[in-house]
Amino acid sequence: MNFHKPLLLSLALIAAGGFAIQQANACFIRSPQPVQVWLDHINVEITDQVAVKTYNCTFKNPNPRAVVGGECYMELEPGARVSNMSVVVDGKESRAEILNVEKANEVFTEIVNESGSPALLEYYGNQLIRTKIPRIAPGGTVTVKLQYTMVLDKKSDLVRLQMLNTNPKANMQTLKSASVRVAIKSTEPIKNVYSPSHPINIVEEPEWDIVVKWSEENYQPTHPFILYYQLAEEKVGATLLAHREPAEDGHFMLLLSPTIGGGNDDGMTDDDILPKDVVFCIDTSGSMIKGNKMEQARGALAHCLNQLREGDRFNIVDFGTGVRAFSDDALVELSDESLTRALAYVKKLYPRGGTSIDEALETSLNLFDDGDRLKMILFATDGLPTVGERSPDAILKNMQQRNDKNVRLFVFGEGNDVDTKLLDLLAAKHRGEAEYVLPEEDITKKISRFFNRVGSPVMTDVQIVFDDIETRDVLPWMVPDLYRGEQIVVYGRYEEGGTKTVRVRGRVGSDYKTFTYQLEFPEAATDERNAFVPRLWAGEMVDFLLDEIRSGGEDDELIEEVTRLAKRYGIVTPYTSFLMVEDICNKPLATQIQNFKGRMNAEGQVLGRTYGSAAVGNAWQQSRNKFARKQSGNAAALYDQVSDALRQEGRVVAQGGQQGLAAVRYVGNRTFYNASGRWYDSRYDETQASKVQNVVVGSEEFVNLLKNAPTLAKYMSQGDVIVEHEGNWFRCVPASKS
Repeated sequence: MNFHKPLLLSLALIAAGGFAIQQANACFIRSPQPVQVWLDHINVEITDQVAVKTYNCTFKNPNPRAVVGGECYMELEPGARVSNMSVVVDGKESRAEILNVEKANEVFTEIVNESGSPALLEYYGNQLIRTKIPRIAPGGTVTVKLQYTMVLDKKSDLVRLQMLNTNPKANMQTLKSASVRVAIKSTEPIKNVYSPSHPINIVEEPEWDIVVKWSEENYQPTHPFILYYQLAEEKVGATLLAHREPAEDGHFMLLLSPTIGGGNDDGMTDDDILPKDVVFCIDTSGSMIKGNKMEQARGALAHCLNQLREGDRFNIVDFGTGVRAFSDDALVELSDESLTRALAYVKKLYPRGGTSIDEALETSLNLFDDGDRLKMILFATDGLPTVGERSPDAILKNMQQRNDKNVRLFVFGEGNDVDTKLLDLLAAKHRGEAEYVLPEEDITKKISRFFNRVGSPVMTDVQIVFDDIETRDVLPWMVPDLYRGEQIVVYGRYEEGGTKTVRVRGRVGSDYKTFTYQLEFPEAATDERNAFVPRLWAGEMVDFLLDEIRSGGEDDELIEEVTRLAKRYGIVTPYTSFLMVEDICNKPLATQIQNFKGRMNAEGQVLGRTYGSAAVGNAWQQSRNKFARKQSGNAAALYDQVSDALRQEGRVVAQGGQQGLAAVRYVGNRTFYNASGRWYDSRYDETQASKVQNVVVGSEEFVNLLKNAPTLAKYMSQGDVIVEHEGNWFRCVPASKS
């Protein structure tokens, strides 16, 4: 067997008789007792796809005695050319030797025979680096230093980079710190830099077109760090990631983005940025006197005004019991003089009276003319409607009737006294977004960060047409506008694969333009690189269904679909709880749904509540998840969602002195739940029990199964696990339990 994974340096521990084998997709240390991972820092510098990777990984010996005579093994990626590798122990540096394929296989065969663990099967590779470790003192550290060069994998115009741990195990250790820096220089324009795995930051550094950074203290590795970037010549680039399981419809994620780097400039000019009309509609009701709300609102508004561009027009509407405007009857051209007057106006805003939401929105809409400029309202409130029209349904209806100029409405709800249903629907029905600011959050930072995002529109009135492919469940239903440095992410399902035509039409500059792309929808998955796509689509669909429930009321059909998707893909929702692990693993879906609904009703957690801390918290979480996926196609939003929910429910437990998730785990495109020490494929329920075939680790049957179905190795490496493969169910039984 020949299972290959990229070089990764975050380690897990697996007992092997009298040894402990510490692995990192194929970095491991053989020593008398476990050695802890301590630090993991990676720097990558890419010039036209040629990557120089530098790893510094530090291990710590927690034992009361020294570790003597250990060996460090590290697997290389195909095509890697090592320029330096060594291990430093107490200031002493040991050089490495590279083992050929035959010798590498001998080493791993020996380890497999010693441990009897299927986890090792996925670490077979083409070549190994071996470095001997002379001694690690009690409490001492070992630093592995590795630098090598390789050409990155490129498919069409898409370049992929992968690092860090890919194999979450129950005893995976928490790193004291971990970081990744990726610097890219390209002679071709760079578009769509994103990570489906980690919340990255794009920073500016001299000499590099794009620099991406990620770091975290006390980091628990659960999934690899993956980075994609696209090379394209067009002003608006398109990237398609798709995954298709056997006998199922495929899932796709389409990303649209303006150029964000490449060559000596980013390919965008001021002529590409659309002028915009903006009305800042700010709540100045009496409740804004609490804390420093008013001060923060003034600061946020001043920041937004200073971010306006030449050619923009603006106005300010502030409302309490009554409504007034900076300019009574029209938008104001941006100039030094008008900006100075507006900033002075902002300084004089003060809290007063009630909350007249309906009148404030009407006043704001009346300021726009019939021109074809991009029109937007930035609306911020901290309360419920208390003056004038108070009915949320009436406010929604009035806004729909009055907005005949296609004004975008972006909404900020501050604190716990806002109607989340009203604000969500106002934004959704008028091509905007709703965000929520919790009481402990800084209003200034949140609003300022948002306006920095939408301050430079590149394409508006976007339409996407799939010419010759059958698609369904495409989300979002209303495609948002495209802003500089941002991307539009569209999720969906498709039937027949192949090379298909996708057309994107929208207003760019002063004209409407159509961009045509030939994109490859795979007939079947050749690997699991894009296995996260179905989970992201499911997350988007769940958010859409929850929005429907919140706006239209609870519906059994919608609840059933939310529950089914949540179980299949491991998504936390108000209708599911991972505390009910036994239900998830052992009972049919219909029974689970009744249990979930019964629990929800008993605890009064139904989504009918539209205001208060629980409603705002739920809306805040949903907006957070949506933003993460929109920004980077970020599967980490779902990982974090599950992690946070489990921590809140007390499901994080100590394992070998380290913390890990007790109830849920993602491996490839599968979700597994833990019940009584056994991992269950999310598709499993009690109706499958009679179909399960037991396979003992290390048996001839086990070896033959993995030869015929090598993709099972990564699932069976979880230990005692029940997993489906091509309609058949298998239980991997550790030898100790057979």
